Amino acid sequence: MEIFEFLFFFAVILVAAKIFGELAMKCGQSAIIGELIAGVIIGPSVLGIVHKTATFGEIAELGAVILLFEAGLSTNIKEFARAGGWATAVAFVGVLLPYLFGYFTFLAFGMSTTSAIFAGAVLTATSVGITARVFLDLKKLDTEEAKIVLGAAVIDDVIGLVILAVVTNLVSGNEMSILSIAQISAKAVLFLAVVVGLGLLVISFIFDKIAKHMKQDGVIFVLAIALCLFVAALSKKVELAPIVGAFAMGLVLSNTKHVEAIKQGVKPLYLFLVPVFFVLMGTEVDISIFNLFVAENRNILMLAAILFAVAFIGKALAGFVVLKKNVNKLLVGVAMVPRGEVGLIFASMGLSIGVFQQQIYSALVVVIMLTTFVTPILLKIMLSKKQ
Repeated sequence: MEIFEFLFFFAVILVAAKIFGELAMKCGQSAIIGELIAGVIIGPSVLGIVHKTATFGEIAELGAVILLFEAGLSTNIKEFARAGGWATAVAFVGVLLPYLFGYFTFLAFGMSTTSAIFAGAVLTATSVGITARVFLDLKKLDTEEAKIVLGAAVIDDVIGLVILAVVTNLVSGNEMSILSIAQISAKAVLFLAVVVGLGLLVISFIFDKIAKHMKQDGVIFVLAIALCLFVAALSKKVELAPIVGAFAMGLVLSNTKHVEAIKQGVKPLYLFLVPVFFVLMGTEVDISIFNLFVAENRNILMLAAILFAVAFIGKALAGFVVLKKNVNKLLVGVAMVPRGEVGLIFASMGLSIGVFQQQIYSALVVVIMLTTFVTPILLKIMLSKKQ
């Protein structure tokens, strides 16, 4: 790609992300929805202005790394460690049911076992950001339901990252057996444990020393980003997704007294790169699947409709494992429904490694967008009634 084309298309992506993100927020939705729609419109499916190239693909992957790094930074590791038993139970059931529902739905539609394994993984994620925003806007963040949901969503993300590591290895041609799955899972958990454990022991000390002796502006922020990228690269080296390492390093740095300074430094980088990731995910959507005159499209849309139903029901049922009195179990379950950014990362990885065809990927993105779209509306209605 020539430098003129690269700069021009990059500018188009950024402007489209902000315009459509703003429109989505004015409609009471997450900016993510607008950024995805922006990608669909400027992508090959509609206007054909922007196509995902190898260069843009690498930028999108960097955006995903920054996204998960920021998610780790925003997670209070002490609160995470103290997450109650109910949050843990909701998280595990909220991963297991959607995974099984997605897996068997794909098999029922005649898809390959490999596609079914990855589809189940796509449906496991929960977007903690979208849920937290609704509770915050309605001043309900201190409720028992909110505490359970936010704790469960964070645990959900960690389980999801382990699942992603497992399924990525399995679809790469490695032998599928109970032993191989156990080995991959153990490697993922061990990697997270070593990075987080070692990081908690030494990172604060190192950062304090550097802050004391180095006077350059932004040195703490640059070191934090360098560590994020290094651990993300190391994660890839041990055959895990780079986002696993990025999240782990964010989790470690969230425990330092420099976390606010790091988050302030990351914010412009986040605003610059993360919308690019979502727009480029949108460019991969093929809207020709909505042409109902094509028999194959009707099957794909039927698949999307059923996946949406099982994606919603699987998470909603998870709330009913909470046996505490005075807790709205349906509210807890519905709050876990939005898949958001993590589900998109999973789906895009499935497309990039050839597990999904373009139409299947498009159907999964539609499902993710619907869960992200309807949940805030339902939560606002349910929380308004809960006085």
